[in-house]
Amino acid sequence: MEIFKIVFNTWQFNLGMFLFFGVISNQYFKLAVKNTSKENISTIIMQIVAGASILIFVPFFAFKFPSDPKIYLLLLLGSIFYAFGDRTQVTVRKNLEVSVYSILGQMVKVFLVLYGILVFKEEIIATKLIGGGLILLGNILIFYQKGKLKLNRYALLSFATSFFCATGMIIDVSISKNFNFPFYIMLTFIVPGFFIYLVRRFSFSELKTEFNSSRKKYYLITGVSWGFLAFFVIRALQLADVAFVAPLTAVIVLLNVMVASIFHKEKKDLFKKIIAALIIIGGAFLIVA
Repeated sequence: MEIFKIVFNTWQFNLGMFLFFGVISNQYFKLAVKNTSKENISTIIMQIVAGASILIFVPFFAFKFPSDPKIYLLLLLGSIFYAFGDRTQVTVRKNLEVSVYSILGQMVKVFLVLYGILVFKEEIIATKLIGGGLILLGNILIFYQKGKLKLNRYALLSFATSFFCATGMIIDVSISKNFNFPFYIMLTFIVPGFFIYLVRRFSFSELKTEFNSSRKKYYLITGVSWGFLAFFVIRALQLADVAFVAPLTAVIVLLNVMVASIFHKEKKDLFKKIIAALIIIGGAFLIVA
C-alpha cells in the first residue's frame, strides 16, 4: 500500500494515466455518439458516468467544503460554460474525425493565453504569442487544401467549444482547492449536466432507453475514461513544475492521431495531421517556456 501511495503521488504516473485514458476517451467518444439522435441525453449519460467514476478517489483526499457563498456562485457560473462546452463537443465529435477533433481541441490553450493577457493583464511574452500562433497554425493546416482554407461549421463550432471550456477553467481554477479534489471534479461534470437537462428536458425512461441501447458499453468506457483523464491531468500538473509537465500533455494530440489512423482507419491526410500535431506540441512548449 505504501508503494502504491508513493507511485500514485508522482507526476510520471499521473501523466502516464492521463495519456492512457486520454487516448481511450477520445477514441471511444466517437463510437458513443456517432449514431445517436439524442445528443443531449448522450452528453448527460457520459457526464453522469464520468462524475460517478471520479468518486472512487474521494477517500484519498481531505474532505472539505467552502463556507464562502461566492465560491458556489463561481462554481455555478463555471458550470454554465462547461455545459455549453460539453454539449457542443458532442456535436463536433459526432461529425468530425477523432484525429481532427484532437487537434482542434488544443485551441483551449490559445484562449487561455488570451485570457491571461486581456483579463488578468499578464505580461505579454513573445514565446507565449509564438506558441499560441503555432497552435493556431496547426489547426489551420488540417483545413488548408489546394491553396484554400476550407473550414466547415463543425470546425467553427469546435473553436466555440474550446472557448467555453477555457472560460470555465479560468473561472474555477481558483476555487477547486476549497473542495475535496475528486468531489470537485465530479461537480464539474454533474452540475453542467443538470443545466443541460434544464434546457432540454426529457424523461427518465428516455435516458434509461438510450443508456441501454447498443451504445451502452461505449458510454461506460467513454464516461469512465473522461472522468479519469480530468483527474490525472490536474494531478500531474499539481505534482510537478507546470512549465515542464504542461507541454508533455500535448503529446496526447499525436497519440490520438496515430491511434485513430488504426482504430478508426483515419488514413486521409495522415502526414498532414502528424505535422499539425508536432507543430501544436512545439507551440505548447513555447507557451509555458
